[in-house]
Amino acid sequence: MYESEWVAALEAWSLFVECHPELGYRSGKWQFHNFLRLHRKALQSADAIRFAKRRFWIAHRQRFPDAAFACATASDIIQIARRSTQFPSRAEAVTAHEGSN
Repeated sequence: MYESEWVAALEAWSLFVECHPELGYRSGKWQFHNFLRLHRKALQSADAIRFAKRRFWIAHRQRFPDAAFACATASDIIQIARRSTQFPSRAEAVTAHEGSN
């Protein structure tokens, strides 16, 4: 079965928050909305997010986590987006998070 490179941005945001509790973000549409207010242009420049059908945001599985981390930590977003790694599945993220406790 084909798995798209793009997912709903809220799903990508929730996984990003799970993978990076050290950043202090929370999941949810308003937290994501506030993050986009500050970093929308940078995320779009890195082709990490796109606006679909003039209604909602989608996020690239590989580029979004690294680009969002770069934005959150004031790193060079373009370099990080170029060396992006595979976006982990939700199960992998939860397993990794539980293993760190």
